Amino acid sequence: MKASKEQQLHTLENAILAMRDKIEEQIPTFKEQALSQEVTVGTGETMLRQNPNVSEFRALVKDYGQAIKTYRELSGGNAEMEASSLESIRNRFKVAK
Repeated sequence: MKASKEQQLHTLENAILAMRDKIEEQIPTFKEQALSQEVTVGTGETMLRQNPNVSEFRALVKDYGQAIKTYRELSGGNAEMEASSLESIRNRFKVAK
């Protein structure tokens, strides 16, 4: 059974809102995370590796942005969602120079 455009938009909006909630929930934890972590590999050597928690958060934010873009494209660019804009989340991570 094929979903109507309205059903697809509704499903996508729900997914976006869920991602937004998860991002908001994880921001304090993300701020405290190191970008890398020391791990001991099979040879016994200690190496720096990318922190998987940081990677997952970054992937979620990227997916969130892409989902918003897709939503706007499917809705003709006219639909407003309840979700805070991607720009407001980006502003939280701006680094002062």
